[in-house]
Amino acid sequence: MNLLQTLKSAVIRLNGHRNTLFDVPMARQKAFLESLPEPEDLLERSYAQYRCQMMLERPILRAGYQLAAMLLLPIYQRQLLRRPAPRKEQAADAVFAYDSEDTILPESLRGEFADICQVRDFQNALFLTGEDCSFLRELARRYPTAFYFRFKCMAKLAMYRSLYETYRPKAILVSEEYSYTSSFLSEYCHRLGVEHINVMHGEKLYYIRDSFFCFDRCYVWDECYRRLFCDLRTEPMQFRVELPPSMLPWEKPSTPPEVDLTYYLQAEPTEQRMQIAAALHTLQARGMVIAVRPHPLYCDDTLLEIFSGFTLEMPGNCSIEQSILRTKCAVSLYSTVLLQASINGVAVVIDDLTAPERFAQLKSLRYIMLDKPHGLLSALLQEESPT
Repeated sequence: MNLLQTLKSAVIRLNGHRNTLFDVPMARQKAFLESLPEPEDLLERSYAQYRCQMMLERPILRAGYQLAAMLLLPIYQRQLLRRPAPRKEQAADAVFAYDSEDTILPESLRGEFADICQVRDFQNALFLTGEDCSFLRELARRYPTAFYFRFKCMAKLAMYRSLYETYRPKAILVSEEYSYTSSFLSEYCHRLGVEHINVMHGEKLYYIRDSFFCFDRCYVWDECYRRLFCDLRTEPMQFRVELPPSMLPWEKPSTPPEVDLTYYLQAEPTEQRMQIAAALHTLQARGMVIAVRPHPLYCDDTLLEIFSGFTLEMPGNCSIEQSILRTKCAVSLYSTVLLQASINGVAVVIDDLTAPERFAQLKSLRYIMLDKPHGLLSALLQEESPT
């Protein structure tokens, strides 16, 4: 594991189960967002997004990030400068820096770029040139004391330099609107003569983590996401609305669904998962066939114990397409899966029981599924058992 991945893991551990999307009130997020001046260029856009993200952090962590970055920034920069240039591969029209399935890429991009090379281990190949250091000095002159901001920008720039030297692409494709380095990297791509394109990969709510960003193009799944991002003060002309293969209707199997209800877990704490299990046991007692699918990032040893007695769908053993098409009903608090289920004609139920305070926030956070046909878990539980 390289230094950047080590630091990223440390940040995740320090934050634990904290979810600033719900823990920081929307009114406070909106007031802070509106207090910031309008950025005049791409570097200012990145810094504004950084300020929004730091507002979401606890003060003790902000101080810790700053101190660590202040110590590591000059050391890591010298290390990256000493690294040899990567071995040049066959040139590609575009590079897709993404470590999961490529089905989030819109078909129009595949038609535009005949040769798209997906790079999954892009965080492991980093190096800098003297030209890059000149750009980083420009950043340092503007934000001399923002050490954490500059450290992340330097590390991501080193990734892009490696991709550029290896493939010499016309475009770099990513799914990183949540990264405050994105607008900075758009400016860097312009200096290289490369287009910077972002594609949406997961559900979005009103969250100032995703504010201010600017790419040459940003593909979103629905007009409502464009409006949402524009209200988060992103650059409005970048958006294109197009569903990728992962969000288009799939071919339905010839056999009827074998599962009555599938619950799609997110990052719920243990206590909440136990509440979910209790609700599912009630439905199972009525004769319903129940499956539970954990999020691939939040699988742990407690799952087997808490959800014993249900079919447990591990992501590695059953694709999300298979999971949705074999169930009659998809249930979660909020998840991309619910939109995928809706698109494929599967009934959607939103869990309003196990985290009622968070469910109450979803309307103000502009959750798209609340404006589409859906049921509620509380209503499903109140239905009388079939006789």
